[in-house]
Amino acid sequence: MEFFDVIDDNGIKTGEVVERKKAHRLGICHRVVQVWVINSNNEVLLQKRSLTKDTYPGKWYVSLGGHIAAGEDNFQSIKREFMEELGLDVSGMSNDIKYLFTFKEVEYLNDGEFIDNEFYDVYYLKVDFNLDELVLQEEEVAEVKFVSFKDFKKAIYDHDDTFWIHEEGFKLLIEKLEQLLF
Repeated sequence: MEFFDVIDDNGIKTGEVVERKKAHRLGICHRVVQVWVINSNNEVLLQKRSLTKDTYPGKWYVSLGGHIAAGEDNFQSIKREFMEELGLDVSGMSNDIKYLFTFKEVEYLNDGEFIDNEFYDVYYLKVDFNLDELVLQEEEVAEVKFVSFKDFKKAIYDHDDTFWIHEEGFKLLIEKLEQLLF
């Protein structure tokens, strides 16, 4: 079972802890991390969500994302998620993982049976590696690929239905990455 720290509307921990299913059934606010991996060619690493995911199965999404477990800080969660989902040890890269921004979003999914009420802490990591080095966690990740920043931006602005898109969060992401990369 997964447990999350409950977050108030201002993004502050309340001191309460909630189980994952209950958080999503009742729409209890919690926090997640996203890390966007960019290589030296300014290509964005995307992962395709497993077909068994309870939300957005088979959709292209963030390089790495996951819930912050109760009692974890963001970097502990990031390191854990990189190892679990991609088999990549980033423990020596803490100084290279840069915070970009936080956004909040509430989504009602699966006919309202699943409520995503989350603060997203967004980071980026500029690093080079071969996709062959990754060990994908089948339950989470079906596939990964690098795409040009230009193609990623086009997919977002064209509302490509093969992607899970956070409308406001991804527009802000593109703006921030353009400032950093170009």
